[in-house]
Amino acid sequence: MADQTDLRWHAVAIYRTEGGPVAAEHRFEEIEELHDIIERGPDWNCITSITITLARVSEPGQTVEKAMRS
Repeated sequence: MADQTDLRWHAVAIYRTEGGPVAAEHRFEEIEELHDIIERGPDWNCITSITITLARVSEPGQTVEKAMRS
């Protein structure tokens, strides 16, 4: 498994609890892995939001236009 700091995606799920919102942070390589992470719990009905961020940029300075030309 890759070092957690080198994984491509970072997600923060905010769960509603009786004590107030609780953030759960997750790092993973493939975006499809988020499905299994969320399904493992806590109950997904308690999620108020999920923020997904690209944590590892393999091509700094890449733009949509540059990608379309390659």
